[in-house]
Amino acid sequence: MKKTILLISIFIYQISIACSAFYYNGENKILAKNFDWGFGQGYLIKNIRGQQKYSYGFRGNNVAGWISKFGSITFNQNGKEFPYGGINEKGLVVEQLWLGNTEYQENNNKTISELEWIQYQLDNYEKVDEVIENINSLTIKPIARIHYFLADKNGVSAVIDFVNGDVKIDRKQDKFQVITNETSEDSKKYYDFSKDINPNSRTHFDRYCILRNNLNIKSLDIQDSFEKLDLVREDRPNYKSFWSIVYDIDHLEFYFKSVDNSSIKKVSLKDFNFDKNSIAEFSPINANKINFQPYTLEDNKKLLIETAKMMNIEFDIEKANVHQMNPNEIRVDEIFKNKYSDLLIEFVTKKLSGNIWFTIAKGEDNFKNYKGFISGILPVKNKVNRKMLYVFPRGEFAVACFQDTDNNSKIDKNFLGIPINTGFSNNKRKFFGIPPNYKSALISDEPKFLKIIVN
Repeated sequence: MKKTILLISIFIYQISIACSAFYYNGENKILAKNFDWGFGQGYLIKNIRGQQKYSYGFRGNNVAGWISKFGSITFNQNGKEFPYGGINEKGLVVEQLWLGNTEYQENNNKTISELEWIQYQLDNYEKVDEVIENINSLTIKPIARIHYFLADKNGVSAVIDFVNGDVKIDRKQDKFQVITNETSEDSKKYYDFSKDINPNSRTHFDRYCILRNNLNIKSLDIQDSFEKLDLVREDRPNYKSFWSIVYDIDHLEFYFKSVDNSSIKKVSLKDFNFDKNSIAEFSPINANKINFQPYTLEDNKKLLIETAKMMNIEFDIEKANVHQMNPNEIRVDEIFKNKYSDLLIEFVTKKLSGNIWFTIAKGEDNFKNYKGFISGILPVKNKVNRKMLYVFPRGEFAVACFQDTDNNSKIDKNFLGIPINTGFSNNKRKFFGIPPNYKSALISDEPKFLKIIVN
């Protein structure tokens, strides 16, 4: 058999998105972060107090509503109200980092997207503990899978992970805390058992270890913080640490530099008027100098157009643009709502080892040639291994997977040459376990949940 369930040579890996961040509680309380990504455009945006807001209706009208209590400055690449991170006038910092296996909690409360969640916290709370206390008040319905890193003036920091639909909070009031792109729990386990760390490595775990090993120090200033971030910088042709940010929480200031403009710039929140009668303002992150100007629909639309291209998703750009600039009413994005759904897949395995490789294909030819429009890998940690697929395109499809039990990136076969440790949607196979055709594995009813038996 020339073709098995998947051809490794054409398997499409999930994009490995990196970021690195740390908090240091010393003479200055500092949160620092490298933003690693394939694109570097973006704005600093001033957000005002006293504004009525609703989250955007990507999936319907059951959305969160609130009035902003505090002003903030945020780093935005996807338009106003969708920040990657920022600091409010009370000294609360909220940042995000990619986490590929995130599965957010479902608590049947009002919904909010994963980036709007950041703005919500900055708008409403002064302290990390307030965020933690209210962590289950909203249901996150995301576009992307991330986890959060928070810190405040009280010397409290926290990593908030979402694992298998449960929230996991690692709260600390200690000298320092570090996070990259694995859960806080898994990162700590790796650090405890790791011996030799390659300082040139840029794996998620090794970047975590490099930062931890370099933060057990007596003091840390702004320049030192940038030097620590430089230890884990990404600098590949199409993938870089586009922004490096250092928040000085006690002084309500932050410093930043970018690949396109490496001079370090300083912003002080004390220089801004956040009153509800003021206006939103912005300054391009990559500009030669900071120059906040009135923020317009045209400015915001530029980011949204780039977002649609960058994320390869379809949504109502005009409606989203109006909403972000004035989020004072509920607006439902019918284009997105009708195009995408969310799908949870459970892969049930007999062996607790290795990884699950999966691919999802549309059409007989694609399934036969194992050319999936979504593919990925997840580690086998339990007999039931969950994969939540957010923003899953509606329409028919079929799933194929195999368990790489010995981590050799090969599909095991039995004495007849038939693939084993495999699974398919509808749990279909031909005689003797031969992989099914597309029709047998076809899913056409847009389910929210699938269970696939791997054997």
